[in-house]
Amino acid sequence: MSLGPFFRSPFTDLTASLVNFQQYEKCGELEMASIDCLEAYGTVLGAKKCANILEDFQECAFMNKQIARFRAMRLERIKQGWSGERKGDEYYAKPPRVDAF
Repeated sequence: MSLGPFFRSPFTDLTASLVNFQQYEKCGELEMASIDCLEAYGTVLGAKKCANILEDFQECAFMNKQIARFRAMRLERIKQGWSGERKGDEYYAKPPRVDAF
């Protein structure tokens, strides 16, 4: 995983802060924690020392595990539908009552 630009110029320094997660409350703290860790250890040693924080941030940003879980559940539901375990009205779970929230 590359943590820095291949070619460094004043243009890359100027545009480096345009894409970040600070405006989103979901991943902003994880991004700051990963940047602080990488700043403390550097990019080479930080890739090993900060691996758990970087992995958490990547999961928050890209949701790879969450999407894989959703796909597995969806495929299982489709498989149960084709095998006849689920019928028409029980294909999905019943929604909560309107005043349940």
